[in-house]
Amino acid sequence: MLIIIGLLIGLLLGLFANIPLPASMVPYLAIFSLIGAEALTGSWNAVREGKFESGSFLIEIAANLAVASLITALGNQMKYDFSLIVSFIFAYKLFRNVTFISRRLHKDVKVYLKNRARKSDDETAKEG
Repeated sequence: MLIIIGLLIGLLLGLFANIPLPASMVPYLAIFSLIGAEALTGSWNAVREGKFESGSFLIEIAANLAVASLITALGNQMKYDFSLIVSFIFAYKLFRNVTFISRRLHKDVKVYLKNRARKSDDETAKEG
């Protein structure tokens, strides 16, 4: 949860901060932001499933950053906007991770409410 709060604070600060950027860096910043958000949601899924490994996380985010940067740089040299393609890929992965998180949250809430109802039924049966 702390990761998501930090992400939201960073996004809000970035949204309201008036920092001038060179136009050539804008595609890279957009891609890096998507990669970071996708990595955080993916790691949260892994933590919830008990499959998180910090070394794997670091290697994956570094590889994603390197490949996305190289593809974007290649597109800039060819005067073609490959950064849009990379953005679509990571946006898709981000939405997929958010979908998994919301499904898992819905499942956890359902189980919690079911257990709570069963507990109150048991207490009612003991009183009666």
